[in-house]
Amino acid sequence: MEMNGFVTIASTDQGTPFVEAYGLLLASVLLGSNGKPPSVVAVSAPHKGDGVSTTALNLAMMMARTGRPTALVDANMREPDLHKAFKLSATPGLADVLTGKAELKSAAAATKIPGVSLLPAGKVDVPAQALLSQQGLADLFEAMRTRFDLIVVDTPPILQYPDALHIGKCVDGVLLVVSPNGASRREQQEMRRLFDRVEARILGAVVNRVAPRDRNPLAGVA
Repeated sequence: MEMNGFVTIASTDQGTPFVEAYGLLLASVLLGSNGKPPSVVAVSAPHKGDGVSTTALNLAMMMARTGRPTALVDANMREPDLHKAFKLSATPGLADVLTGKAELKSAAAATKIPGVSLLPAGKVDVPAQALLSQQGLADLFEAMRTRFDLIVVDTPPILQYPDALHIGKCVDGVLLVVSPNGASRREQQEMRRLFDRVEARILGAVVNRVAPRDRNPLAGVA
């Protein structure tokens, strides 16, 4: 089912390859953590268009299907679009909370998907990396942990902007998304090297948009 341009698992039956792929992804993220499932997961990719927003959206939906409260955070202040999937306003949002112009309880909006709340990007009046590099981001995630079992964070392309590195330092782990015809091996290695430099924990990698004959839109969770 499409939601304003996003292909999602909404209204898709259990057992279909698309749904089961995200079920496998969620299980890999939650169970492959030495007994301590991550509560805050950033989703990142080398380039624009690799599928970060779609992956983050469906991962959050899959978590909500298990009956656990889940939040989506649009930290891609460069080109925010998660609010469009739910036909919600982009403000107030993350930027407004970080600058003290709004409170979390008013900025995190319930969506039409049961169990999923969205903290949109908000109105950005200062450079995005200046906001994301402050202690306020870590404090915000700590506050959100008390309300949600999983917080999924959408980030801008890591090979284009430094934002994902600041976010990587504040989350429990990072899920990498690559397109089979997108980033080269060298670019994938550079992406990992950048996250290693800030001591971000890599949870695994998702190969998005594999050939239709493979039937599974996700592969390579590691």
